[in-house]
Amino acid sequence: MKLTFLLLMILFCPKLLANSALATTQILTEYTSFTQHGDHGFVVDLLPADPSAKHTLEVELGCAAQGCSDWDYTVRFEWHQGTKRYELGRLITPYAGYMQRGMHGFDRNWRRTFSFDVSHLAPVLTGEGSLKVHYGGWGAKKSAFGIAAKLVSQPNYHTRAVKRVIPLYESGSEGWPYKTAQDFAALLPAKNVAFEAGEQSAEIKMIVTAHGHALSYDNPEGKAELCGEWCDRYFTLHQDGNLVIQQNLWRDDCDQSATFPQGGTYLFARANWCPGEAVTPFSYPVDISNVNSEFDLNWQAYSWAPSQYGKDAPRYIVNAVLVTYGEQTVEEDIALTTIVKPNAAMPDRIGLSCGEIEVEVANQGNTKINELWFDYGVEGQQANQYYWQGEIAAGDKKRITFGAEFLGIFNTEQAKLNVTVRSTDDQKIANNSQTVRFNRPIAIESSAVLRLLTGKQGDETRVSLFDRTQSTVKHWDEFTDASWHDLPLDVPVGCYTLKIQDSAHDGLAFPFFNQRKGKGEIVLHHSDAADSAITVLQPDFGRELAIPVTVGYEMGGCAATAWQADLAYNKKGQQVAYKGVIYQARHWSYNFEPDRAGPYDPWQAVSYCDGSAL
Repeated sequence: MKLTFLLLMILFCPKLLANSALATTQILTEYTSFTQHGDHGFVVDLLPADPSAKHTLEVELGCAAQGCSDWDYTVRFEWHQGTKRYELGRLITPYAGYMQRGMHGFDRNWRRTFSFDVSHLAPVLTGEGSLKVHYGGWGAKKSAFGIAAKLVSQPNYHTRAVKRVIPLYESGSEGWPYKTAQDFAALLPAKNVAFEAGEQSAEIKMIVTAHGHALSYDNPEGKAELCGEWCDRYFTLHQDGNLVIQQNLWRDDCDQSATFPQGGTYLFARANWCPGEAVTPFSYPVDISNVNSEFDLNWQAYSWAPSQYGKDAPRYIVNAVLVTYGEQTVEEDIALTTIVKPNAAMPDRIGLSCGEIEVEVANQGNTKINELWFDYGVEGQQANQYYWQGEIAAGDKKRITFGAEFLGIFNTEQAKLNVTVRSTDDQKIANNSQTVRFNRPIAIESSAVLRLLTGKQGDETRVSLFDRTQSTVKHWDEFTDASWHDLPLDVPVGCYTLKIQDSAHDGLAFPFFNQRKGKGEIVLHHSDAADSAITVLQPDFGRELAIPVTVGYEMGGCAATAWQADLAYNKKGQQVAYKGVIYQARHWSYNFEPDRAGPYDPWQAVSYCDGSAL
């Protein structure tokens, strides 16, 4: 289909409005269902790409019109122009049996958006070409998922322009078979590259995943492993004979997948991928002092044999490109890359928050940054500021989390959060701000009770309650096996995070272990009343389940009723809300505005409406 595009305004804080720019969104394909493995192509005609812009491929993954597949499949997104191909990103579909069958809160309307930074491909993202989506993997060749894709470009974002993109290694979507170490080495010949005038820096970007179920014992313990999916192996990259990196292909955070639970072995660590998650690319800065450089990629040698689960050789899907950059245009620059939370665009496991803001920033200058200032707030409400001290080396990214001050009174259905970051001598402010919508956490009362049924190994369970500063307020760590436990929260008004942890990283319930370890349950009673509302929490959570909650109020609201001018207040200790602040009555009053109160007047300020200190 031919490309259409629309223009969206990137919203910045008012003081930066003059520096905002139009972000261009180009639709690559509307939502399309796939019903079989293979390549699916979409012809598009891209606008010329700004080499200093931030370019993001946004992909919406979901069930096809016919439903969703039970198995985890590999999905590659590539840009093809003639005989040249460039990988944009890669993800693994979830085990989607729960979506297909309407279980555990899922149905066939499930969707999730993934974002891939493709700024390094700017020189080739222009003109007519084809978006190729390869959908394939183990199992039945006819199965169902669907995707929509768009390219979002934010101009004037980066401080150095991309000069060239040079393909080095490309295995194809089926991957290279690891027959023997010698055979695999023949697939990886050394590559010679000549740097050109005007190229000031360079890096190699790689996307690598391993697949297959061949049997191998080549590990320090001599234990049986299934390669390549379930075995930890490494590759090395050399430049002119010097080691650039020895990179292990292993990912051990699958037990915190944002797509959970899944109807399969999604919790287990794998060879650089997780079911239901995007594959994280590798980036390695390389030296450009030698005009002519040789790059050599090598794989760890190991042996394997057919197993009952797979007779074929392990396979590695490999993509590597060399990216060169022009001159750095500023000495100091801090960029806000992502508002992680609160953010409605993120799955709740990542983006749901109460009283806590998490962002990712990038040091795009040449100097180390030791301090930052964050301005944040809900649109239409008072802005707050947070001062951060630490260290971010030139070229590095960092996640920063801080407790938010009172955000105001607002309607969460329409509310937007603005966050702006700046450094001491920041020379580029067009990349400093982002605006996001956010969802409301669960609202409960102070008398709320967490009811928890342990499995057969109760000593694996820990429960903690943290306040907005992430200080521990309550902690429970003694649980008997296969028993119900009532945990009264009993905390004052405020923002909290309830965390349930499992030391074995398999939650309180996991279908593959339920017979051996039992099946637990988690129910949050919003108060201690007999007819209290409840929220049933997911016991198949892997390593940790973190649930943000507001106690005594709903986010955007207040823990006290609004003050009324025509009402007489004759009860000492009675609380009212006025202009975002909770006041407590000292004595009788009528038509006396609380914020006019002095030390001998009727009202005393107690806290902000969310229970936070004044």
